[in-house]
Amino acid sequence: MSVENTIDAVRLALSLHETRAHIASMNVANAGKPEATAMRADFAKVEAALREAAHAGSESEAARWLESANSELRAADPQRTFDPIRLDEQMGDIATAGIEYQALTEALSRQFGLMRIAVTGRP
Repeated sequence: MSVENTIDAVRLALSLHETRAHIASMNVANAGKPEATAMRADFAKVEAALREAAHAGSESEAARWLESANSELRAADPQRTFDPIRLDEQMGDIATAGIEYQALTEALSRQFGLMRIAVTGRP
């Protein structure tokens, strides 16, 4: 995958984890309300498109999959479920999203470091 597509894929993955954390934080905020139920969003299509982009045979195919992932992420609207809000599950979702977000930012930082070395010839 080209550098441009790699950066775009990481940007989309960061947005995905940010959205997951936001939904979980909304659930935590509403947990004390009587009759509150959990909000959920299905990100399966986003994740599938990102996987396909990673395994694409060409740069144009990867770009198409990334555009698909972007469209699916924008369309992923949280829906209220009939499930009760379980605080331990929501806090776990927030922690997981944070850890995955941090791992992606570190990988992106390394990518930019390699680009800097390639351009300047030194770290």
